Amino acid sequence: MSISEELTIHWMTDLHMKDRVTGKPDHPESIFAERHYYASVDKWRQAVDIANTEMPDLFICTGDIVDEKQDLASFLEHWDHIRSRKEFVPGNHDLDNGYLSIVRQLRYQDAAIIAGSYFNRSFSLVKARNRARVILLDTYVGQDGEHRLGSCLGTIEEDAFEWLEEEMRECSEPVILLFAHNGLGGPEEYFDQEHVNRFVEMTERLNAGSTQKRVYYFAGHHHVHPKAFVKEITSHLTFVTGVAMVVGERSYLNVLHLETTGSISLSYREVSYPYQSDK
Repeated sequence: MSISEELTIHWMTDLHMKDRVTGKPDHPESIFAERHYYASVDKWRQAVDIANTEMPDLFICTGDIVDEKQDLASFLEHWDHIRSRKEFVPGNHDLDNGYLSIVRQLRYQDAAIIAGSYFNRSFSLVKARNRARVILLDTYVGQDGEHRLGSCLGTIEEDAFEWLEEEMRECSEPVILLFAHNGLGGPEEYFDQEHVNRFVEMTERLNAGSTQKRVYYFAGHHHVHPKAFVKEITSHLTFVTGVAMVVGERSYLNVLHLETTGSISLSYREVSYPYQSDK
């Protein structure tokens, strides 16, 4: 395969910014367990500089950009400088600000509402002969259609299942890359297990005929480090938890490499504190 046909995605998850301790490693609230809050913004700045140097085909953030209720300006200052196409799906901590507040701050208010969320979307990513369907899934829409604030549990309600199955069945791409904050292959307490089973059954139905589609489900939420957690759920479905950026003084930006064969490999770009940009 020509290297020019390889699709690359830079994927960041679980930044957990806390503005009041940014750059203050000696602050009494700057570290909690594995979370090094003081380092988040420096690591974020470095991730953006890496992306703008490497120019991936897509940059995706799977949420928890903040750790508590606070303005998103520190995130947007660098998000707005990413030159590649970029997409976002919220995490539970982001929703501490209120769902409509993050919609406005991230400027999604003009997006179509799909299956109850401004953040749900589906599109094709193409480079020469290499094609993938990318789906962003908001896992915090409740059964009543309202966002479940304050919850750590991922769900996929009826409208979302109908939307997902149609997108997956009707798309022409042989590979489906689904990104969400909550992972269906992670610890059971982080996802409604009935919905997990239903999602797995849905991917098996997609592959019941002659058309074969490979599904990769990428999520954050469960703070793995220093390497992603990869689980083969079925022969058609692979689950990946990405490295959380908040962990430690040094963490990683996840980089996905999709080949024309449909196989995906992972590499990492180190991001650290302190960071001095040479730009």
